[in-house]
Amino acid sequence: MSGFNKRVRRGIAGLTAIAAIGTASGCALPGSSASTADQQLQTGYSYVAVPVAAQVPIYRQPSGRVLTRLANPNGFGAPLVLLATQRQADWIKVLLPIRPNGIAGWVPASQIRLTVDPWRVTVNRSKHRLDVLYAGRSVSHSTVGVGAKSTPTPPGTFYITSLLQQPDPSGAYGPFAFGLSGYSPVIKHFAGGPGELGLHGTDATWSIGESVTHGCIRVPNDFISTLAGKLPLGTPVVVT
Repeated sequence: MSGFNKRVRRGIAGLTAIAAIGTASGCALPGSSASTADQQLQTGYSYVAVPVAAQVPIYRQPSGRVLTRLANPNGFGAPLVLLATQRQADWIKVLLPIRPNGIAGWVPASQIRLTVDPWRVTVNRSKHRLDVLYAGRSVSHSTVGVGAKSTPTPPGTFYITSLLQQPDPSGAYGPFAFGLSGYSPVIKHFAGGPGELGLHGTDATWSIGESVTHGCIRVPNDFISTLAGKLPLGTPVVVT
């Protein structure tokens, strides 16, 4: 939940890494003019839109009204990234890191760089299990703590918006915390923030494997440290 220390690490480096992958792979979004074969090459990959300006307008529909404007960098000081889901001519559909969860909009292709990310995280709440996939293949997993019944971790497709290094690695959030694009369905304000979901370490090791959090996903500290060195901004986090 928001309240993470706002020290950003690896934000730009992560974008550089996925940009290199995007350049090599051709980057075919569903709905684009790329061939079926090109799109099949991207199985297990995701597409990340990286704005090139300090502010990006998001439209309700291609050439429609402006839905909102997003600042770049974001409120945590990390480069703004948006998870892309569809292309229509010169427009890219993106999931937005705002309420309500799952809201999407459109951005002109000229205002973003489209990159490719081979990483994906899945979280099964009932099994208290997190899996990390690379190009569609599971490479690691961990038991996790998730939201309590009264403050659940919402299901849906989210993505990493920031990576925050904590000043006290043995503190409540462990050494690192990923900010996610989703929000608690019941908590509107938490520790000075808007109730943003997070994936982070913890000093409460007893909570791993339990449904006790305010909505965030808790993992062991050694595991979050490993993820901090691998997952770029924009990586999808799918909660079921």
